[in-house]
Amino acid sequence: MLTSDQAFRFFSQVNMIDIGLFTGSIVTIALIVTGIRRLSDWISKKFPSKRMIIFEWIPILNFLLYFGGIFSAFYIIFEPRREFLIAFMVSSFVAIGFAIKDLVASIIGGIVLLMDRPFQVGDRISFQDYYGEILRIGLRSVKILTLDESIVTIPNQRFISEGVSSSSAGELGMMTTVDVYVPQEVDLYKVKDLLQKEAKKNPYVDSRKKTTVVAKETLGINGTVSFIMTVKCILKDARLEKAFQTDFLMDVRREFKRRRLKKG
Repeated sequence: MLTSDQAFRFFSQVNMIDIGLFTGSIVTIALIVTGIRRLSDWISKKFPSKRMIIFEWIPILNFLLYFGGIFSAFYIIFEPRREFLIAFMVSSFVAIGFAIKDLVASIIGGIVLLMDRPFQVGDRISFQDYYGEILRIGLRSVKILTLDESIVTIPNQRFISEGVSSSSAGELGMMTTVDVYVPQEVDLYKVKDLLQKEAKKNPYVDSRKKTTVVAKETLGINGTVSFIMTVKCILKDARLEKAFQTDFLMDVRREFKRRRLKKG
C-alpha cells in the first residue's frame, strides 16, 4: 500500500508541466480511439464483406490503447520509482474498487467478454428482451442497435451472469427464420415446395446453404386448426434480416394468390 511519505516525495517532484502533459496524453488517447472507431465504420461500409474481421479487433485495440496508453504516459512523464509505482497501483485499485465498484465490475466484465468472446462487434444477439446488432464493446458497457433502430446500453457485467444468444457468432451471414401462417385447406407439400423455391431465389439468401421448412399445427380460438410453416435459411449478411423477412413474406403471399394452392 502507498504510504504518506511515498506520496509526499512523489508529489513534491511533480510540476504543472507534467500534469499538463499527462492530461494532454489522456485527451490524445481518447481522440485516437474515436478516430479508429470512425475509420473502422468507414472501412466497413466500403468493404462490407470484411466488416466482421475489422470489428473483431476494434474492442481489443481500444482496451490496449486506454490501459497501455495511460499507464505508459504516467510512467514516461512522471518517471516514478518502482516501489512507488507498485504501491500506487495497489492503492489505486483498492480505492477505485470501493469508490466505483460498479464501474470496476463493468470494466472487468468487458475484459472477460473480450477473452471469452461469447459475441463480438457486428454480431446479432438476443439478451433478455433485446435483440439486435452489437455496435460497440466499451470499457463500461455494450451498445446494441435493435431492429427498431433504438440503441440500448447494457453494463458489461450483466453479460457475465446472464445468458446471451448469438445468431451470427462472428460470421458475416446468419441463420434467420420466417413464420408463414397457412390455412387448413392448403396443400402443405405444395406450400413447402413454394417456400423453399422463394427462399432460394431471394437475393439476400445464401443459395449455397440448405434451406429447411418445418411445419407445426396451431389451434385457433374458435377451434379451427391451421398450420405454421417456419422457413430457416442463411442470409449473406446479418444486416439484411429485416429486408429479407419483408420481401420474402410479400413474395410468398403474392404466389399464394396467384397459384391458389388447395389440397389436390
